[in-house]
Amino acid sequence: MSSISTTDLRVYPSLAIVGGGLAGIAAAESASRNGFRVTLFERSRILGGRAASLFDPNTNQWIDNGQHIALGCCTELLDLNQQLGLTRFFEQKKTIPFAQIGGKHGMITPTTWLPNRWQFFPAFLTFPFLSLKERFITGLLLRELGTQKKESESESRTFAEWLRTKKVSVNTIKKFWEPFIFSTLSEGIEHVSFDAVQQIIRDSFLAGHQAMTFHIPTVPLQTIYHENTAKQLQNRGIELHFFKRVKRFLWEFQTDTETDNNGSDTQSNTQSNTQSDTQQQYTSPKIQALELADGSVWSFDYYLLAVPLSQFWKIMTNSGLEAYTEQLALERFEPGTVTTIHLWFNRRILPDEFSHCVLLGEPGQFLFCPKRNEKSERDNYEKNNNGIYHNVVISASHRLLSEHEFTSRGSFGLVERVVQQLQKTFVRSFQNKTTQLMFHRVTTHFEAVFSPNPAIYLERPESETPFDNLVLAGDWTQTKLPAALEGAVRSGRHAVQILKKLADIDGID
Repeated sequence: MSSISTTDLRVYPSLAIVGGGLAGIAAAESASRNGFRVTLFERSRILGGRAASLFDPNTNQWIDNGQHIALGCCTELLDLNQQLGLTRFFEQKKTIPFAQIGGKHGMITPTTWLPNRWQFFPAFLTFPFLSLKERFITGLLLRELGTQKKESESESRTFAEWLRTKKVSVNTIKKFWEPFIFSTLSEGIEHVSFDAVQQIIRDSFLAGHQAMTFHIPTVPLQTIYHENTAKQLQNRGIELHFFKRVKRFLWEFQTDTETDNNGSDTQSNTQSNTQSDTQQQYTSPKIQALELADGSVWSFDYYLLAVPLSQFWKIMTNSGLEAYTEQLALERFEPGTVTTIHLWFNRRILPDEFSHCVLLGEPGQFLFCPKRNEKSERDNYEKNNNGIYHNVVISASHRLLSEHEFTSRGSFGLVERVVQQLQKTFVRSFQNKTTQLMFHRVTTHFEAVFSPNPAIYLERPESETPFDNLVLAGDWTQTKLPAALEGAVRSGRHAVQILKKLADIDGID
């Protein structure tokens, strides 16, 4: 066991970060630049959290647990990638290809010489899947979303309710709004908050072509957010501890400073959460240490908890803080599920110039065939004859798939449905029957995101807590963004700024 005494004199305050997902990584990177000595505890063997990879023994490859991409509007995430030297692992694409069953294809490409709010308007006027009237109305609705004043919490409603007031056609909903909302918010229009959609539209479509640039990984996320990130963090002096599960916090109430008979200040004894003394005047509680599952106890000056909701609830309950979690009303959070169909074909389905494509139809919503760095894709095929890797993402699969399709037996039927969708959508790639499926695998993350419904989107927990030295981070905290990589990164950085004020650290950027 290694611990840090709270009585030692030091220049830099010590900070424990619990959780090595994107929020924890962002917090660690920011804290190291802002005057903290950082120790990060991760309960698994790798960093990255939900932005992680898993090893497929059949193909001897790392595959991602869902396709995690960044848009140009994800400014904090892209800056984090820049800070950690990860930008080289992403390719950028400005055009958004679309394809529907029957072989009809199209794309949305910005007109860069127009003002930001109008750069995608010409593309909608030529969008082949909508009528001319539907294209024009869609463009105007996008602009209205950008200029309309945000609704108050009392007026919060679903996006479907807003679309009905605008009398939007069923075809427009099926061919544009649903694919966009499913892929960005992992929720259906009948459940998603209007505020969440409005925020996404403002940050992406209406912020110019750079905001809608796709940043697609060219290597497995294991390489990006674990191997290279761990090296960068350790190079900055950050201690990383893997397979270290935090069980609970040890905390105490602090008492006011009293004056003795000689006129000198003396600090009264702290009051433990396991004791009671009605004659003391108590102030805010304070975390004294954290206890790991192995029984070891570690003490720091400050603590940052960056874990998923389920882990947060367990740690708080083990710490005797049920009253605090009840105040947060965590039961309002509804998890969102993302299913990924991993497919290895003997040839690429998409043209070489495309790494992704929006699918207009069911069940798949997005097809990815990212180009791997250098010769890795070709070498893997020649050595192992595994085929070319593709993946099809089904966001909000808890709304779209049957219970049977989530089972191992039902997944075979789901794969067949997806392959048939691809065959009917990319007719030329399959017309000579030379394109064959060699391997397949289905993965589902049942708590990939939380549903951005009106009941929770605007009323999430803040980063501040009742404790003098504890803050929260995670995409489920109040980032004013949906549950995605950008929200997680922003939450981690925001939490560090709060700690910086608590520690009274100035002059470090």
